[in-house]
Amino acid sequence: MRGHLSLLEENQGETPWCGPAALALATGRGYAEACAMLRTVAPAWYPADGPIVTAYWRDLLAGLDLAGIAHGPVALPAKRQSLIRFARGDLAAGWYLLRITDHFLLLRSYGFGLATLYDNRHTGVLVGRATHGLRHVTHAVRLTDALG
Repeated sequence: MRGHLSLLEENQGETPWCGPAALALATGRGYAEACAMLRTVAPAWYPADGPIVTAYWRDLLAGLDLAGIAHGPVALPAKRQSLIRFARGDLAAGWYLLRITDHFLLLRSYGFGLATLYDNRHTGVLVGRATHGLRHVTHAVRLTDALG
């Protein structure tokens, strides 16, 4: 699976924004193609060119649909949970697209409370306090197509 360094290279050495980066990683597409997908699903919300700084959850889900990536909702508890608590909870093994507070990322759960994250700055790092672990999970879907 590609990671943040590939996205950095694709974005001419500039750190990519988290929404398009998460969509690129989830779909296996390039960063520019992920930006184009967001523009396709919501042309009124995104500039015709230049960086997409702020993406919307609904548009990431529409991008997954456009790419043919099946996904299903994940029930979240009424009381917000930190990413660490979410990852260490009763989470089935697999891939998840998450919004945590003000950030998008992919989470790979191995079960048994072990999970790694992938985003615009990390590739396969363990979820912990220093890797967004204290931010709250606000949205989650399970990707039902294998990413590898």
